[in-house]
Amino acid sequence: MSALKEKYGFSIRWLFSSKQLIWLYLGAFFVVVLLIWKGGEALRNQQIKALRIDSFEQLNQLASVLESAIAKYQHMPTLLASNDRVRKALRDGFDSDINQLNRELEQINRITEASDSYILNTDGLTIASSNYREVTSFVGRNFAFRPYFKDAIQGKPGRYYALGTTSNRRGYYFSYPVYEGDSIIGIAVVKVDLTQFEKRFANQHYEFLLLDPDGIVFSSSRANWLYRVLGELSHTELQRIADSQRYYGKSIEKLAIVYQKPFDEKSQIVDVLENTVIDGTEELERLSFLRMSRPIRLLGFQISILAPLKIINEEISLWRTIFAGGVTITALLLGLAMLRRRMLRERSDANEMTRHNQAYIREVIQNTQAGLVTLDEHHKIESFNPAVEKLLGQPLSPLVGQPLGVLFQPDEQDALALSSHNDFLEAANDLGIKVLTREGRLCYSDQTVPVEMTLCKMQLPNRLSYLVTFHDMTERKRYEQDITQARIELEERVKERTFELQGANTRLRHEIEEHKGTQRELIQTAKLAVLGQLSAGLNHELNQPLTAIRAFAGNGLKFLDRGQYEQAHANLQHISQLGHHMGDIIARFKVFARKGDVHQGPIAVQTAIMGALKIMSPRYKEVGIELVVTEDQGFIVNGDMVFLEQVLVNLLANAADAILETPNNPRRVHIEQISTGNQVMICVQDSGNGLSDDAIRHLFEPFFTSKSSGLGLGLGLSISQRIVEAMGGQISAQNRDSGGAEFCVRLPCFNHHLSQFQSLSRESKESIDPKEEI
Repeated sequence: MSALKEKYGFSIRWLFSSKQLIWLYLGAFFVVVLLIWKGGEALRNQQIKALRIDSFEQLNQLASVLESAIAKYQHMPTLLASNDRVRKALRDGFDSDINQLNRELEQINRITEASDSYILNTDGLTIASSNYREVTSFVGRNFAFRPYFKDAIQGKPGRYYALGTTSNRRGYYFSYPVYEGDSIIGIAVVKVDLTQFEKRFANQHYEFLLLDPDGIVFSSSRANWLYRVLGELSHTELQRIADSQRYYGKSIEKLAIVYQKPFDEKSQIVDVLENTVIDGTEELERLSFLRMSRPIRLLGFQISILAPLKIINEEISLWRTIFAGGVTITALLLGLAMLRRRMLRERSDANEMTRHNQAYIREVIQNTQAGLVTLDEHHKIESFNPAVEKLLGQPLSPLVGQPLGVLFQPDEQDALALSSHNDFLEAANDLGIKVLTREGRLCYSDQTVPVEMTLCKMQLPNRLSYLVTFHDMTERKRYEQDITQARIELEERVKERTFELQGANTRLRHEIEEHKGTQRELIQTAKLAVLGQLSAGLNHELNQPLTAIRAFAGNGLKFLDRGQYEQAHANLQHISQLGHHMGDIIARFKVFARKGDVHQGPIAVQTAIMGALKIMSPRYKEVGIELVVTEDQGFIVNGDMVFLEQVLVNLLANAADAILETPNNPRRVHIEQISTGNQVMICVQDSGNGLSDDAIRHLFEPFFTSKSSGLGLGLGLSISQRIVEAMGGQISAQNRDSGGAEFCVRLPCFNHHLSQFQSLSRESKESIDPKEEI
């Protein structure tokens, strides 16, 4: 055992050293990765610096070429303004002079390679132009809106840049006033087309941008970058550019710059998103450039060169990949060498461990408390440990070589109707069971011990064997008997208690039915009380049409006697309409008085309000209360039409009682409909004195009333609350800041699927959820 402990101690120490080695390798790996990354960055920065030096020279060269090319045109308007033919054409305006001037301008333009040369009068109208033969001729067009005209007409040389409204070509404009004595009689203008410069520098290994003072790309080696802005322009600036018509008809958008970082004082690294076509498919590509800029003072512009960094980035990526691959291969070779060394060491350790394990297993088998028996491939006893002899209390050496059946007998319920123990073992083999558990008894001589047997197949290198484990179940069997007896006694007590609960349940149901009957009677009493309050108004509403019916009937008889059938027919129609009106009034009161259960469904809020008003309007007319109802909002809620009308009738009756108790206040009741998300709120507001704090606290309690003695049962609001809650809503009351009380009924908006679910839920709970009514 001491040798085994030393071996385990060595393994633990080796495990800790292995963990430290792994952490060391991981640290070295991260250091190498960091070095590769930093080395790549240093190499990339060095190459970018070399690129910056070359690009800066190219930038200066490009700016010089552009400045010198444009500078030769800036004095052309001055020369044209001093031409006698120009002054004569402006002064006299003869067609012959203008035609001759057009030909001269065309020739001058051809010699100087300018884009266009033209002459404007003092109104800004073009009288002669070098492109007079072309479809896009400037002759007859007015350019008074251009800033170069405004500057020249004030006697100053003019400069401007814009997209031509006629030619639709970008150009830089030079202008100069034409004098006749001290008076300005016209303007000479020369336009320089920048397209020639774009073509000249289009095939370079870099991209260039010519930016106007607002940062808008005026010229570029990439056509799709034109009229893009590199910075940010405010709405005011964009409006100013649009009003100037500088880029007539062009949309000013921002260039898709997704990354921008300064490289040094004179350059920066810029990443731009660009649509490229690859194999006929348009894809979004990210392009990286080194950008350098310098101003062109002659034009007031700024020119930029964007040198691509794609080749540098690819070289750095390739360098990193090669170096990382070399490091990885070296690490793998080193790891393979260490793995082989470890495998040899572990093989030696395994052989040593096997010898120690064999000795350890023998000690475990001899000292375990469970009985162990080994069987050969024919299911005969080979060996056993002392725990089996301890279970039976006698030596078992005579059983070696005997079948297991002479020692162990399974219980009847576990034997599976097998005739012998050999059949039992063979059945386990046929079923492919490697671990088989059965309960039974160890029987030898006159000793019997209840045990649990576990049979396990062991496939040894040279043969098949079985390991049988026996666990003593004497205590477990005793516990099972005790538990069975306790379960029988518990079942008897449960039966007795169940019988008592059934009796109590029957009595409770009987009391509930009596309580529901009492509630229905109280509800009906409250409804009849409301009907009694409305009876006077009902008599008045019915007496008026009855009186009219008698009058129309008498007149009709006279008309019949006289043969005036049309007048008699008209009287009968009036009688029919009055009869329908009386029937509608009586039907409303019949519906209000009937009993029934809540039936959920879609109902129109305005319809329920109008139904309640038909019932209450006679009483309101009688006592002179004004009703104010908001317009129909088209709200649909989930509820019961009859019960909602009954709740509203109760609230309107209470509002009338509150107003009549305060005779000095204005008599007005206001009904509002408000949508609050997934609910609709119906509010009844009166002009009474409001509610006391004690009334608000107990308002919805049964038999509580704030009215004068003898004017109410105190059940109306309690029953209304139950009805509204049965429809899935709430009812509340509060005092208004302007005076009077406000009662609000909140009901859920109608939802088709929710209505179906509530219908199913109501059917499942019908036996336990009482439905209440007014």
